[in-house]
Amino acid sequence: MAKAHEYMNLQPEHFDAIARHLHDALAHFAVSERDIDEALTHVAALRDDILYK
Repeated sequence: MAKAHEYMNLQPEHFDAIARHLHDALAHFAVSERDIDEALTHVAALRDDILYK
């Protein structure tokens, strides 16, 4: 993840916006909140590998 986001200098507000979009897209397609929460937990674990690179 760090290499894929290198030189992008993504900030927390960027990460949070993507997470919101992911949540909304999954909800739109009737994915359960439990499954959405699980997916977002996995995404959140990547935060440090994505931000400020």
